[in-house]
Amino acid sequence: MRKVLSVLLVALLSSCAKPSDGPSAGSIRDAKFPHSNERVPVIELANAPAVTAAQPVNPHANDAGLTALRGAYNQQRLRPGDVIDVTVLDTGEEGLFSSTNSKTLNLGRFTVDQSGYVSMPFVGRQRVTDSTPEGLQSRIVAGLKGSSVNPQAVVTVVDKPSSAVIVSGAVKSPGKVALTARKEKVLDIISQSGGASVAPPAAMVTVVRGKERASAALDRIMNDEKQNIVLLPGDQVMVDGDAASFTALGAFKSAGEFQFEPGKLTLAQAVGRAGGLLDDRADARNVYIFRNQLIQVPQAASGGKGPVTMVTTAKPVIYHVNMKDASSIMLMQLFQMQKGDVIYASNAGLVDSAKLLTVYQKVPNTAAAPLPGAGSAQ
Repeated sequence: MRKVLSVLLVALLSSCAKPSDGPSAGSIRDAKFPHSNERVPVIELANAPAVTAAQPVNPHANDAGLTALRGAYNQQRLRPGDVIDVTVLDTGEEGLFSSTNSKTLNLGRFTVDQSGYVSMPFVGRQRVTDSTPEGLQSRIVAGLKGSSVNPQAVVTVVDKPSSAVIVSGAVKSPGKVALTARKEKVLDIISQSGGASVAPPAAMVTVVRGKERASAALDRIMNDEKQNIVLLPGDQVMVDGDAASFTALGAFKSAGEFQFEPGKLTLAQAVGRAGGLLDDRADARNVYIFRNQLIQVPQAASGGKGPVTMVTTAKPVIYHVNMKDASSIMLMQLFQMQKGDVIYASNAGLVDSAKLLTVYQKVPNTAAAPLPGAGSAQ
């Protein structure tokens, strides 16, 4: 009888579903996308772009970031709210001021309205937004040509209350920050606002300039000078403090969600943050990283007309780590964790089998059925 039970138990262990805390290594390698029959790629850690010297990972290779807003900076460009003083001159004998003792006339001070216009005598309503004082002078002279023989104009900027940027979001002192002739950049303004209130990897910086906007991670701006663009009056700087984190599941000593610390986080450090593998449960040969990898894909314009543009999308990928292999430990020090990564340590096969055995052992004994005729022997 015991031999029969043993054979049955072996059959159950080999063919039946075994209790487990998560997917087995085999089911991970057979994983498919929910809405298609396409397999989710499983890549060995040694072949991961993040650790392959020949193909260094650059998640922003086709992402311009804040450089999309780079441009020539001119502190003197006029903005809504600026106050200008306009004086016109006419040196001709039959000019605009020939009947007066003075050849100079101060037209007065004018404030650029929210639409970017000013209305001046003799010249009329002029759009001045993004013009320089010198450029406006030329337009005033052109407007006076019909009534003046040899007109000249002088435009002086009296006040520039618009020469500031607005900083909001995850900074210690949000508000308006004045710009100076030093041509402040993004990091200068964030510093003047008390600095970001979250770790750089967790902070996303967005600059809004008119109808345009561009974003980049704060740590990217700190490491790439091209992203640290010069700000213009009227820009809005928004710091999103969504905390970046990764999750450790399965046979780790401290499974759970962990926020990124300031600076970069490697896979080796992430495993350490989770307390390492459980010696009596984990299969060190089968540790996996689940990631939504950002990739660039071509997208045609609406209706199939116009240029094809590259858009960023996420595609799931799984990386496999054999922590029994000493070389994997070195590779783990090169593999950089990303926001939203999930590390999963699978159980060893014997652990799940032992669970099933425990379940079998806990099945209560049942009373044996009475033999036929036993009740009539009385």
